[in-house]
Amino acid sequence: MKYQLIHQNNELQNTSSQAVTLGKVERAKWRIEGTSSIRFLRFGFNMPGEQVYFGKLNAGTETVESVSLLLVKRDGDPEILLYGFNSYEWSDGTFILKTADDGSAFEIIAVADYDNYTLLPGESVGVDDLLLLQGNNYNQLLETWAERVSGKMGSLIPDHIPIGWNDWQYYRNDKTQEDILENCDALKVLKDQNWPLEYIQIDGGYCLHLSEWSTPKPEFSMGIPAISEYIRDAGFKFGLWFAPYIQNTNTKVVQEHPEWLLRDASGNPVELGESNVGRSVLIDYTVPGALEWLKEKITMLVKEWHVEWIKLDGPNIAFYRRGILKDRHSTVHQMLRKTLKTIAESAGNVLVEGEGSMTAALGTVALHRVQTDNKSSWYQENDLNRPYAPRVYGKELIMSFLHRIWWCNHRENIVLRDYPSPHCVPQGSNKVEQLFTANEQRVQLASAMIAPGGLLLTDPMAELIQRPELLETAKMLFPPADGRTEVLDPFPEDDSAYPHLFALDTGEKRYLAVINWGETTRKFQLPEKYADKRYCSLFFNTERKSSVTVGARSAELLIELEQ
Repeated sequence: MKYQLIHQNNELQNTSSQAVTLGKVERAKWRIEGTSSIRFLRFGFNMPGEQVYFGKLNAGTETVESVSLLLVKRDGDPEILLYGFNSYEWSDGTFILKTADDGSAFEIIAVADYDNYTLLPGESVGVDDLLLLQGNNYNQLLETWAERVSGKMGSLIPDHIPIGWNDWQYYRNDKTQEDILENCDALKVLKDQNWPLEYIQIDGGYCLHLSEWSTPKPEFSMGIPAISEYIRDAGFKFGLWFAPYIQNTNTKVVQEHPEWLLRDASGNPVELGESNVGRSVLIDYTVPGALEWLKEKITMLVKEWHVEWIKLDGPNIAFYRRGILKDRHSTVHQMLRKTLKTIAESAGNVLVEGEGSMTAALGTVALHRVQTDNKSSWYQENDLNRPYAPRVYGKELIMSFLHRIWWCNHRENIVLRDYPSPHCVPQGSNKVEQLFTANEQRVQLASAMIAPGGLLLTDPMAELIQRPELLETAKMLFPPADGRTEVLDPFPEDDSAYPHLFALDTGEKRYLAVINWGETTRKFQLPEKYADKRYCSLFFNTERKSSVTVGARSAELLIELEQ
């Protein structure tokens, strides 16, 4: 593929006599000629909820912005170009793919955001390296990039994949201590039957104002230390949700330390309105004293509450960019990395899971969510034009290349129940939670079984252990996959946003997943490398070979048989 580097900016220095405030800084620009359209893979590393998808951009159409990483190729050309940042010490970065102003080529522009970082006369600020890789092997390119970045930034890899249970997908914020204890008792029954369940994790909704971390709400009158002891006495490790970046406006820290709050250009606190902890504000951790408060909270979780898995929600870079940091010699990315390092140091050997900026978390967490929140419905708000489940599982599968290079990948909780939760719809409404059809459920299961990473059940377990058919489904997920899933059809020829064919070799078993994201039944031909093998269908108990027919919004999972 013909491309040209137009320019690259490797130094940021203020040579003027006045202070300079940096915002979005164009780092480099490339030009790709000889094509009227270009295929791309768009990434989102700022939050698990950011979309990752394949697409095609025609000359003159809208711009594509890809966070941290971008892959492009021309139709019919096997060569792939990978544009990435090679380190993330100073900022996160974005790649902009657009038609050149003269309309005769495409441009790719690398931009770093310095978040109002102020340079005084004569001062300079560092920049992160850029990296351009070329090759025909899609999976190898991504792994090479991930390895080079982790070589610069470091990484933490746990010695095994964490497994357990989390309350969120059924109970939400309505949970009580009785719910937790009842599920603990049911999980112990399974553990005594040698199920490899290690953790019980309490998610959001256990404390006052949803973010008063030291004070449980009345429904947890035993206190968190007593509940932690109950869980540990049952043979489990205790996990807890913690989101120290946003705070409900009624919390003690907001009332006592208004000077710690992130403020806008007018000096007013940045408010988020209705967040997952209600009406909230953000803590600016560049203000003296705030980091010490964070250390105290982590110490309390670990030393007093005996938390062994901290589910760290956030940090959301986009929220922080609504304001201006107190320390004008810090980017938002730098501030977040400092908080994550503080958490890691204070937590010691405790497992810390990231659920925010992936590039900020690299080297500070051993486990990270790689996809958006799971839901038991295929469409967003029942809108046929807004498929939601493909965003969840498509991203989970594509992001597999990070597993055991940056950390242990982690997915959202697995929903197996076939009845709705009363807590997943607004109180007082006449709506009911939507649930997967049998076909759609196969997509969740195939993704969970072939994409590597942490695994948490999330159904009411006292009910689950009374349902043999649901229990058998749950057993299929254990042990969770390890290894690295390969995408066999990148840049799908049918212009789908997500590939359809995936392979995983665990060393003991070889799996193929065939996923039909579409609305009609389709026949898929296996790649030549796999077409002459014999497979057993896990979902249909039949033998498959060469081609696979899959129903609408469904999946087939194949296990290679010995020849």
